[in-house]
Amino acid sequence: MAPKTWSLTKEQANYHKAPKPEVSCVNCKWMFPRLPLGSCKYVKGIIEGSATCNEFESRHPSKR
Repeated sequence: MAPKTWSLTKEQANYHKAPKPEVSCVNCKWMFPRLPLGSCKYVKGIIEGSATCNEFESRHPSKR
């Protein structure tokens, strides 16, 4: 079951620097807008496009 909108803190989501670009927030279907800084459907606060978290879901599932 997915979390509620903006219900997770960065700590709860395990938000951290992405190990590779393919799994970064800028490539996640929950980030908007897809810029160096944006927002996430689930994680509170300003989101960096180069980060990632446990809620990451690729916009391109075949590239995961």
